[in-house]
Amino acid sequence: MDPLKTVITSFIDMSDEQYAIIHPIMQKMEVKKDTNLLQQGQVCKHVYFVESGFFRMFYVDYKGNEINARFAKPNDFMVDFVSFITKTPSQYHWRAMEDSTIIALDYEEIEKAYELYPKWQKFGRLIAEWSYIQIMQREEMLHFQTPEERYETLLKTQPYLFNLVSQNQLSSYIGIKPESLSRLRKRILGK
Repeated sequence: MDPLKTVITSFIDMSDEQYAIIHPIMQKMEVKKDTNLLQQGQVCKHVYFVESGFFRMFYVDYKGNEINARFAKPNDFMVDFVSFITKTPSQYHWRAMEDSTIIALDYEEIEKAYELYPKWQKFGRLIAEWSYIQIMQREEMLHFQTPEERYETLLKTQPYLFNLVSQNQLSSYIGIKPESLSRLRKRILGK
């Protein structure tokens, strides 16, 4: 079974015929390492599915620092929902961290599928809910956990990040300075 169908059917039962509806609107793309798929100021017009590779979503703060907001690995969906739904410029960049293969689904085509097929509309709602939960879990981690708890949460929930991102990128994701992350790592490893 193809990876996209496997992920979709993990959210909702869907027949081969229902799944085949999106074949004509799927656009497979190769994205080279260090290429921005979306840049701040552009409108996000696609939902992306990562077949292979790795991406980070970040913004540049008022001091010029890159702050990581999300990461996407194989079998993840990527979208800036605010930009996608409101058709307003994104505040984020999506950058390939390695050579990647993605499937792009266009906004207008997705909307047509939603109108014509209730299963796709339900899937769209479920994936939006899932995405919201992911965003809120990170927000709650930043608001309600100590830096050490955040680090330990990542070790449990996203251990792959420790091999795929730099210390600077990891520290910005958990909301601490790189030197604080270094001290934190030493303290945790010393336990």
